[in-house]
Amino acid sequence: MTWNEISFRKRMLIIMTFSGLVELLILALAGFSYIRHQQEEDMGQKALRVATFLSESPAVIEMIRQEDTSQQQYYRDLTYMIGAAFIVIGNHQGIRLVHPLEQRIGLPMVGGDNQKALRAGQSYISFARGSLGRSVRGKSAVIDASGHIIGVVSVGYLIERLQDRVQPYLHYLLIIVVLVVVVNGLISGYISRRFQKAILGFEPEEIGRLYGELDVTMSTLKEGILSIDEKGYLRSINRSACDILGIDKDTALNHLLTDSLHDSNLYTLLETGEIDSDIELYLNHQWLIANRSPIVVDGRVVGAVASFRLRDEINDLTEQLSQTKAYAELLRSQTHEHRNKLNTISGLVQMGELESVQQLIGQETEHYQTLIEFLRGAIKDPLIAGMLLGKSERARELSLELRVEEGTTLDILPDHLHAEDVVTILGNLIDNAFEAVLTSVRQSKHIAYERRIIDVSISDYGNEIILEVDDQGCGLPEGVRVDMLTERGVSSKSAQGRGVGLFLVQQLTDRYHGQLEMFDKKGNGTRMTVYLPKEPLI
Repeated sequence: MTWNEISFRKRMLIIMTFSGLVELLILALAGFSYIRHQQEEDMGQKALRVATFLSESPAVIEMIRQEDTSQQQYYRDLTYMIGAAFIVIGNHQGIRLVHPLEQRIGLPMVGGDNQKALRAGQSYISFARGSLGRSVRGKSAVIDASGHIIGVVSVGYLIERLQDRVQPYLHYLLIIVVLVVVVNGLISGYISRRFQKAILGFEPEEIGRLYGELDVTMSTLKEGILSIDEKGYLRSINRSACDILGIDKDTALNHLLTDSLHDSNLYTLLETGEIDSDIELYLNHQWLIANRSPIVVDGRVVGAVASFRLRDEINDLTEQLSQTKAYAELLRSQTHEHRNKLNTISGLVQMGELESVQQLIGQETEHYQTLIEFLRGAIKDPLIAGMLLGKSERARELSLELRVEEGTTLDILPDHLHAEDVVTILGNLIDNAFEAVLTSVRQSKHIAYERRIIDVSISDYGNEIILEVDDQGCGLPEGVRVDMLTERGVSSKSAQGRGVGLFLVQQLTDRYHGQLEMFDKKGNGTRMTVYLPKEPLI
């Protein structure tokens, strides 16, 4: 089993236990050395004090002068009393007069550390190996009344006995080792659980792999993506976001997002916790379509993420879709209408009414060509003209009539005004008019043909483009105002989902700083008018 195959919790236990034992071993060696040194120092000072005291004793001076060796028992008892290993007294030649072992009396002192006492008359501590073993010694010269050095006193403690005094600490050390292993196991288990909880139970290698996958995924997305933390600092951004917003990744990362994007209000999601879908933002002098969402962990908002694309790219796709949809709608309406006409023609042929057949074909061709020629001359944008043609066919299918007023005119749109947005505005107004008239039909069973006509007028005279749709349907619900429009429809009728198209109209009108007017003709229909400025207002 390789190291990476071991679970994170076991790795934490192994690392912490091993590091704890290494630290404990270092501390134990340092502590043992310190204790040993301290005890040797203490015993040396104690031996020196006793040696100095004895060297100044008149009895010792007199014993050395007379070379008396009869006091052995007295000094053995004294050695026992002070806990020393030995007390040795020698004359000026270093010949032992007092020694723990009788057979060594009269022999030279061993250790080679008497020179400073016998020659310089000093008192000092030394470490040497004597006849009893290695010891720490306190030595002091014996000086008589006339100032002559007549001998030396040596009091010693064996090093081996000092180690015996340190030995009990080893048992304590073993207990500490066991405690360290147990405590490290508990701590490593707790830390690993907390750490893995924070990383959603993943192993470190899995996080590395996921991060690599995420980085590649974000770099390949055409949509811009960025995220901030709970303090508003930019934590991630992909290549597309940098290209769209025109910011440098290395400069912007780990700095406040508002430092790079002064107009950004992504930080507001940290307070509100709300999700924004398909909203329009104006950042770094360009319009974006964005989706924004807070990042929530354990019920707490810890950041926010935003994905976005240039509005122009979305508009291009919308325009293509609108053209395709309008074309499909036109084909469907024409197919249905032509099927009815073919059935009629078939019946007339069977009846032998060939003149009626020719007349019907001529009427249909003339009406369709007249409408096409009119729209082609009045409406310069093919997308808008195609939409009106499709809605006209749809009206005929519904037994209604869509009438484009003769004074209608629309030149090429300004650069800031997108044709697909005009199509959305006008198309929704026309659809609402269809619904209003059909509602009147359902309520009254029968209404005059004049009330089935929906009038559409477009004008680009002056500084505004004016779009107007007039119907004679059921009218607006009582008390409805522009400010009551919501994403789900008119707020007072949201349960029925009515007025959703009007909210889109209002949203697009506001985008271009235009105005939406709703005029209720008190049961005789509604006139909806949209004013769009030709000049951009930012």
